[in-house]
Amino acid sequence: MTLLLGILFLALFISAIVRGKFTYGQADYDFHEHPIQFVIVLIFILGVSALCFYRFIVEL
Repeated sequence: MTLLLGILFLALFISAIVRGKFTYGQADYDFHEHPIQFVIVLIFILGVSALCFYRFIVEL
């Protein structure tokens, strides 16, 4: 389960980097309009992905 979550968050991170924007619910984080919030959200997503992969490796 943690591997699937890690892959999901990593894919979300990569798609946000490629598209340059991240949409969640009614909030829209665009790199050109809100660069600080966009970077904060990307760091959070990457951190959650790393945590999921770490938990997967520990469970092995």
